[in-house]
Amino acid sequence: MKTRFTPLVKIKKNDLDKCERDFSRANKDKQNAQNALDDAYLQLKETSALSTGTMAQMLQERTIIEMQRNVIEQKRLWLNFASQQVVEFQKILQKSAIEYEKYKYLETKEIEVILKKRAQAEAKQLDESALHSYMYQQDHQ
Repeated sequence: MKTRFTPLVKIKKNDLDKCERDFSRANKDKQNAQNALDDAYLQLKETSALSTGTMAQMLQERTIIEMQRNVIEQKRLWLNFASQQVVEFQKILQKSAIEYEKYKYLETKEIEVILKKRAQAEAKQLDESALHSYMYQQDHQ
């Protein structure tokens, strides 16, 4: 049954679906960032500091370790950004869900009013039919 809120409910439902997709994508990005950070830590663990060797090899190894630490810092920043995105999209999703539920509730209430009016009109029509039938029977007796 269409009401004046039906188009709004449809729009709000589309907005809610879009927000859910964005939230899901943000969660996926956060998980990817966490996995990348974990991988960076594993690579740092696998890189062993030389205790013997030439000075050039030790400097090279130290440079590799420093680069891996920079990669870890970048991954940590990415994870923080992705986590903030998840929080923001969660807030937007909650607001969108509330808006959708509000208009859905208003649509439901309007449908109830329409159905109540229809039931009253039908009852009135039945009463009139019964009255006409009674009057007809009284006239023909």
